Amino acid sequence: MKRAVHDQVVSMQFRPDAHHRSVQAVLKDPKLSSDEKRAILSAWASDMYAVESSPLLRMIPGHRTPLRLSEILSALRGLDDNDPPPRGGAAKRISAGNINIDVNRHAEVAPAVYHLARLRRESDLRATSIRAHRDNIRRYQRILKTDLTELERQFVVRRMAEERCAIRNLAHAQNLGGTDGC
Repeated sequence: MKRAVHDQVVSMQFRPDAHHRSVQAVLKDPKLSSDEKRAILSAWASDMYAVESSPLLRMIPGHRTPLRLSEILSALRGLDDNDPPPRGGAAKRISAGNINIDVNRHAEVAPAVYHLARLRRESDLRATSIRAHRDNIRRYQRILKTDLTELERQFVVRRMAEERCAIRNLAHAQNLGGTDGC
């Protein structure tokens, strides 16, 4: 999915969120109704504007500095005081007072978090691949119990050997970072 570049799509005069430089400026604008304020703040809170290395910050097109998600959510909660959300939603919300972010520290931690997430994805993919190879071996074992010609039997046996080799390579790559080379 492509990310839309709003500055190039619509001129500044038709983008009410581009005229406000802060959350407080949106809240204090007397020309905006509470629904319009809610729409602007909700758009700012969306993941579309999330800073890739710091998901608790939002970079709004036309703004020079990112905004804190906690500040945006707090402002939305303030707007909701006049029109409370359905029962049960309030318990799941994050309190703005509980989130204190040191942006510099977060920037140093982010690469490690992404590295760990990548390792986990690789591990999950490896485990899924091993499971698929084992399932294939079970299928081949069931096929071998049926009536086959000698040529078909040789083919199935060869495929089983290839599946076992693939499992060994995946297990070896997990332990040593390379392949066994069956």
